[in-house]
Amino acid sequence: MANPYPRSTERLVLRPLRTDDIDVILAYRNDPVVAEYQDWDLPVTRERVERHVEAQSNWIDIVPGEPRQIGIEREGELIGDLYVDLDEHGGVAEIGFTLRADHQGKGYAFEAASAVVSDLVERLGCHRIYGQLSPKNVRSARLLEKLGMHVESLAPRSYWCRGAWDDNLVYAMSDADWRANRP
Repeated sequence: MANPYPRSTERLVLRPLRTDDIDVILAYRNDPVVAEYQDWDLPVTRERVERHVEAQSNWIDIVPGEPRQIGIEREGELIGDLYVDLDEHGGVAEIGFTLRADHQGKGYAFEAASAVVSDLVERLGCHRIYGQLSPKNVRSARLLEKLGMHVESLAPRSYWCRGAWDDNLVYAMSDADWRANRP
């Protein structure tokens, strides 16, 4: 059997991060438009990106208990990444996504997330997928809804990010929800 990743979609390649991605990641992670609703500390340093890429460059599959940062490539260029954390039992996964500002609004995040969710449900047998975000992140909420997720909970002022408390909104779906509403 071929390695599950890299994985191709209609317009994208989903793959491990590489050392030649470091400058691109550093640029978009420090872009105020991209970072506005993300939870990483700013500024993002080259050293931190280098360590992260090194840790996320040698995998070939999503594995329970080992979070993955999946590069999103379009026409040979890294345009963003997806976070996937399949719990140690393989039944529940958290997803998140980050796209360069110049590639947002073109359906790339949805295309990449759909491919990964499909892989989680259909190949890996995951039965629950969720995403967490600030309620202010309306565009990401719409993407999660388009994937078939629904609001599961809202915890006011429960998430500490960059020196302030924010609300934490959780969207979720079951494998049955995915199959019933598959894009």
